[in-house]
Amino acid sequence: MTHRTKIFRTHVRAKSRFSLPRVGLVLMAAIAVTQLQGCFVLGAAAVGGTAMVATDRRTAGAQLEDQTIQVKAATQISNALRGNGNVSVNSYNQQVLITGQVPTEAYKQQIQQIVSSIANVKAVANEVVVGPNSTLGEEANDTYITSKVRASFIDDKQLYSQAFKITTSAGIVYLQGIVTQDEADQAAAVASAVSGVQKVVTLFDIITPDQLQGIYSNTAQTPITPAGSAPTTPAKP
Repeated sequence: MTHRTKIFRTHVRAKSRFSLPRVGLVLMAAIAVTQLQGCFVLGAAAVGGTAMVATDRRTAGAQLEDQTIQVKAATQISNALRGNGNVSVNSYNQQVLITGQVPTEAYKQQIQQIVSSIANVKAVANEVVVGPNSTLGEEANDTYITSKVRASFIDDKQLYSQAFKITTSAGIVYLQGIVTQDEADQAAAVASAVSGVQKVVTLFDIITPDQLQGIYSNTAQTPITPAGSAPTTPAKP
């Protein structure tokens, strides 16, 4: 798949709260879908990694490469930190997001060098913070926010929720995915409206609507934003 790669960041503030009963119902669906997606990824690897996973816009080969990058990065970072810090690595389409905390700037730069040197990494977004490790309560809250954002994406009729990888660290939501500009704007707007979200940072591969249609040209699936649908709440820079 050839497309224009564009990594950019959009910062927006949380603006409103969702109805708890509605979010609760959608949250259950989000967890179920996420678990199913993991099963599909394993299935693709088992048959040789040549078919595209139905719930993911990456090829199975790209998904396998992302998993390899994450394992290598996590192992090397763990060996370098030796218990100093708390760092997470998420790779999507070979674009790597690093979040968490380390005690010194030197550690942050070392992590940057480690990930940048891994084979097939296209770009690195180093969002690690120099400071004390997050508490278990803070980590649990981040997990909850991620679940609420996923639920809100499922509930939004203009978004195909499985096109997005969602990571939350210290209340900041990071979005990755292969999406059109309209989808990118809509996702940022929806995520920013979820209670507890401090900021939204987008790290997308932007493709055209025609390229998006091409991804699913040989499948029966059409998990895309409806043609001509404008974002209901445009994201603010």
